[in-house]
Amino acid sequence: MWIDYIWTENPQRYKSLVQFGELCDKAEEVNEVAYELLEDIEKGWLSEQKSKQTNSFAEMYWLRTQARMIAEEAVLHDEVNCFH
Repeated sequence: MWIDYIWTENPQRYKSLVQFGELCDKAEEVNEVAYELLEDIEKGWLSEQKSKQTNSFAEMYWLRTQARMIAEEAVLHDEVNCFH
């Protein structure tokens, strides 16, 4: 996603990274940071939310889905859709 973003939004930076052979390394770095941030946000949100029925699969699934959506939105905004 980041490669598409940088290619679309900042073609000069994209060309520079390709020219110096740094595109894959930078994309891997962004990917690692994004997944770490995603996990941290998701765990933090889940720790703040208290399930009323811990044995309810549906409620736990809903909470995890909400946590993932919130975390993905934050990661896209804060990490993926940024110039590096």
